[in-house]
Amino acid sequence: MNTYSKKMPPKSATSDAPIGIFDSGIGGLTVLKMLHELLPGEHLIYVGDLGRSPYGTKSPDTVKRYARQITRYLLDRGVKLIVIACNTASAVAGDDVCRAASPVPVIEVVESGANAALDAGPAATRKPVRIGVLGTEATVTSAIYVNRLLELAHERGMEAPVITQKACPLFVQLAEEGLWRGEIPDLVAALYLSEMRAFEPDIVILGCTHFPLLAQTIAAALPSETVLSDCAPSVAQIAKKILCDHGLSAPSTPEGKIEFYCSDSGQAFRRRAERFLDMNIDIVHHVDLESYEDEEGKSAHTGRH
Repeated sequence: MNTYSKKMPPKSATSDAPIGIFDSGIGGLTVLKMLHELLPGEHLIYVGDLGRSPYGTKSPDTVKRYARQITRYLLDRGVKLIVIACNTASAVAGDDVCRAASPVPVIEVVESGANAALDAGPAATRKPVRIGVLGTEATVTSAIYVNRLLELAHERGMEAPVITQKACPLFVQLAEEGLWRGEIPDLVAALYLSEMRAFEPDIVILGCTHFPLLAQTIAAALPSETVLSDCAPSVAQIAKKILCDHGLSAPSTPEGKIEFYCSDSGQAFRRRAERFLDMNIDIVHHVDLESYEDEEGKSAHTGRH
């Protein structure tokens, strides 16, 4: 899919409408943090689907159903823009979200991440550039990063990069548990990344929004010259451009509010989010996402029984 839907925002959208961001857990906070820094006046609504996390081990049909439910919830909240801050959902459900959200624009993180990696490429001295992709099982199996990197390199007139992938599912669990540095994440990184280290990548794409939380640990397990590529800055810039192009940017002052919603324990989410964002969170609201099922999801779900 494209970086964002080509549809125009609905005419009823206003500059004070919120931006919706969602992920399977806390990983998308890396994107929310960058959005808040670049667009401090925007009202942000974050949905973390902790009750059904991780997405990376779920079937594509299940991830699509979850993503459509969250999309319907965000549309009910009157959002002017949706950010899929989850690589797995972007890889397997991006088109579904765009269709469900239309005409509200949708940004997904895969193409943003692929473009960011190629932008970092000229710093590499070897040609072709060597790119590693770290992601969940679902993202790696889909090969969406490989395909998009090759397509974008061709569009740019670049020599096709040499690409290798590695699924790192335990990184998601470590991020969710707040184990970002220390002996345990170091051991897991050494286990996962031995082949990637031998590949000697110029750039490694952190192809899951949870993974930047483990950036120091991941970097230590790779050659010192390797550049880690994170999609969050690119996503924030795209969001800024969409809002500016359509006259929907909120004023930079006063500072926009941030609302947090979770499908599981708000207390656990708040504790981890406060640590990462370095801010106090007064309340994390619970949301029953299953109540936002659409007809397609109801039919598929019924058919399995």
